[in-house]
Amino acid sequence: MSDIQIPILNDLPSENDALEFKPYVNTLADIISTASTPLTIGIFGTWGSGKTSLMKMIKNDLKRKQKFSISWFDAWKYDKEDTLWRAFLLSALSSLRESESKDSQAEDLSYLESMLYRSIEIEKAGGVTIDLLKLGSKVAQGTVQLGLSFIPGMAALSKIVDELQNLGTANVSEGALDAIRQEQSKVHIEQVRFLEQFQDKFKILVEQHVTIPGKRLVVFVDDLDRCLPEKAIEVLEAIKLFVDVPGCIFVLGLDQQVIARGIEIKYKEFRNKDDSGKNNLRGPIDGARYLEKIIQLPFQIPPIDRTDMSDFVRGLVSEWPHEECPRVFADTLGDNPRQVKRTVNIFFMLWGLVSTKEREEKLHGAIKPIRLAKIVAIQSLFPELYEILRKTPLLLRDLEKHFREEKENTIINQVDPELELFVSNSTLRNLFSMHPHDFPNANFTSLNPSEIREYFTLTRPLSIPTINSSSVPHLFFEPEVVQIPVGPFLMGMPYGQSSSLIDQGLGEGWAESEQPQHDVELSEYYIGKHPVTNDQYQLFVDETSSRPPRHWEEGRYPEEKGEHPVVNVTWADAIAYCKWLSKKSGKQYQLPTEAEWEKAARGKDGRIYPWGNEFDSQKCNTKESGKGDTTPVGHFSPAGDSPYGVADMSGNIFEWCSDWMSPTEYETRKDKKVKDPKGPENGAGHVIRGGAYDRNYLLARTTFRETDIPMSRSLRLGFRVVLQISG
Repeated sequence: MSDIQIPILNDLPSENDALEFKPYVNTLADIISTASTPLTIGIFGTWGSGKTSLMKMIKNDLKRKQKFSISWFDAWKYDKEDTLWRAFLLSALSSLRESESKDSQAEDLSYLESMLYRSIEIEKAGGVTIDLLKLGSKVAQGTVQLGLSFIPGMAALSKIVDELQNLGTANVSEGALDAIRQEQSKVHIEQVRFLEQFQDKFKILVEQHVTIPGKRLVVFVDDLDRCLPEKAIEVLEAIKLFVDVPGCIFVLGLDQQVIARGIEIKYKEFRNKDDSGKNNLRGPIDGARYLEKIIQLPFQIPPIDRTDMSDFVRGLVSEWPHEECPRVFADTLGDNPRQVKRTVNIFFMLWGLVSTKEREEKLHGAIKPIRLAKIVAIQSLFPELYEILRKTPLLLRDLEKHFREEKENTIINQVDPELELFVSNSTLRNLFSMHPHDFPNANFTSLNPSEIREYFTLTRPLSIPTINSSSVPHLFFEPEVVQIPVGPFLMGMPYGQSSSLIDQGLGEGWAESEQPQHDVELSEYYIGKHPVTNDQYQLFVDETSSRPPRHWEEGRYPEEKGEHPVVNVTWADAIAYCKWLSKKSGKQYQLPTEAEWEKAARGKDGRIYPWGNEFDSQKCNTKESGKGDTTPVGHFSPAGDSPYGVADMSGNIFEWCSDWMSPTEYETRKDKKVKDPKGPENGAGHVIRGGAYDRNYLLARTTFRETDIPMSRSLRLGFRVVLQISG
């Protein structure tokens, strides 16, 4: 049998003007050439809207004019750098080095680069040494080395005093603060001096080697919205603090809402003093207003003209299964090129599967390309509707009939209540009425239920429905929890999936322990939206004098990892934390059973990953994601969240469950009604779930079960909590 060619499209930015960006390119290039400087331009658009493609076209246009020094900075590629702002500034300096070869400029550039590296001494190597002997008579001999990566505020100073008191300095509060303030002042002076010197030198350099020769320095910054919020803000603030000088233009590609939200999160605890001099918690900084202070010229990627989109979709593939298929996608998918490509890829993958099955005589022409294109479009745009139609296929006929009768002004019957939310949607109206009722193989009203079901059987593995999370109020020390409603769900893996997973490398024993799939009824409960973080666990360690994780130094979690999940904790440590949290809050916290964990991860429909049935390295932290370490909790939200809005259920870290592990536990439940299972009464190890940052996608499935002994510790093992509802 010859191979079937399936045209799969990449979603890399294109420098070919398939979407008629030329007028925008010309306008923005003219502004960059003539506007007063310094100037910061924001290219705003959602994921996949064409920001990078537009910026690359502008860059190429400017290159041809030979009057610009151009730098391109992919912020996301440097997201792991300790200081993203330094990488950004070095990139800008590098573009100046490439544009000229004068010895004097080379010396100036080398001096500025050395200043950036010397600033490391101020921020990291220049730790502050406090002599304990000077702080009070009760201080034991010795010193405490306090590394300050940024100027600490009063909250940080208070933590330092707490640290000193833990070492036996019971009466050092004021003396400690005085001594630390003196050292802090020295660091502050050095940082201010560095900032002023760098900006002055940079301004002179740009004036001598860019402005006077009649050129401009243009710095393109892409993918800021893919960085962690604090990293993205580093770059924005570096622009204002260091290089916002005449002759410089910055072009930033970003999703305005994502960055604005990140700004609000970073500064959510910003405080100001009221008239009485007391610190009061002020409302979050407005992210949009913050951006306005940095970006003088915002440019929103405009909607793509329907004709342009039609030409774009048709041009993606040289040969379509039917000439009407590209029309379905062009008229319904909106104006996001990347989403269009992704949906077209899904369509062609499924069409290739149809072709294969027909060649193997497993299908007999039951699937038609136009109908399949419509189902894939519904699945991409309206996942909740797709789920309704998948469960009750006849509703598809009813919905099409409704829109057709509406178009012909002959509506007689009311639609099913489940469809009422969708009957006023103009995109669906267009989708279901774009072809006349007698157009061959394009509509659904003539199909019987089994024929309609074929389409949903084919597309089901790609479904990605989501449900909004329902969180509850919590005290500052409590983890945020999400409600999981009472009801049944599918637990475990169906027999039909195991052979494929074993072929991909899953051990047979692991596969067998996940089978058979069975129905489980659970009472209502609340589960942690995220794993317990280092910051949350630190309070438990401090208040109970419990042993900290062994990789912590001097009883404190690693710097800048407060929002990362706590790891290196035993099952007993996790239980102790739950008991402490219960006592402190007056509520009932415990570890989740593996049934509670699995339902929160996959919802009721038996999906393989929290977001659907296809693995996506952009939605979780596994080996395939290439992070190489834990990431802050919620880093992949909301795209990687479960149907209930629970985050980090795939990858990042394994998580302790309360159950003992038994590989044959599911066999004992076969053909039984199971309610609130607690697992076996004893065993050698406890269940752990979720996969980890250095483990592959097979272990990040919602059904994967692993075990570890209760006293085990690992840099990839932590936990989350469950809040039980009494009564």
